[in-house]
Amino acid sequence: MKNRYIRGVARSRPRRLQAAAVTLSTALLVLGMPAVGANSQARPVASAPARSASVTQRTLEVQYLLRSYGYTIAVDGVYGPQTARVVRSWQKANGLVVDGVAGTQTWASLNAAIPSAATATVPAVRVNPPAPQPVPVGDVEAIIREVWPDHLEDRAVQIAWRESRHQPEVRNACCFGLFQIYWNVHKGWLAEHGVTSSDQLFDARTNANVALMVYERAGGWGPWAL
Repeated sequence: MKNRYIRGVARSRPRRLQAAAVTLSTALLVLGMPAVGANSQARPVASAPARSASVTQRTLEVQYLLRSYGYTIAVDGVYGPQTARVVRSWQKANGLVVDGVAGTQTWASLNAAIPSAATATVPAVRVNPPAPQPVPVGDVEAIIREVWPDHLEDRAVQIAWRESRHQPEVRNACCFGLFQIYWNVHKGWLAEHGVTSSDQLFDARTNANVALMVYERAGGWGPWAL
């Protein structure tokens, strides 16, 4: 009798385990999980999507240049849908391949447009700035008004306040001084006017002069548009 009981258990346990395994496998399949004991390879786990855009210096410069030509665009260094859309508009207007990518030809056209626009409007005046000196805020406004034409000086004072709170030595990752001049974009032609270092832009009078030239090259307030 004892032997039969043991043999009965021995025969029945595999059947119970098998039934339990089938039930568990069915439940896992309903939940979208691989079945117990499956020999097939595990399902690949979906990874998080890669960032479609990243902040880069070149993107900042492309956005800055496009804004200086009057396009509405955020200068945030992220090459997202807005930047691609504006680049396509620029490419279409300038007879380039319209693909929304700021490649070699698009970059060259953005940079080439500035000197050509400046040739007839910006006189060849050397700034020859002195070393930066601390300037009281009240004197900064006076300097701006002295440098800028009468019909532009009020707006220039407002922009300088918005950009730097009239603090001549303010800077961030790309821009310098009272009017936050974008050094990497403008340093090529600024050298022709005696500004060969970004540190020179910390001088209030130098910065005001450079800002006026940037205004004239861009044909307006585009470089400071929001």
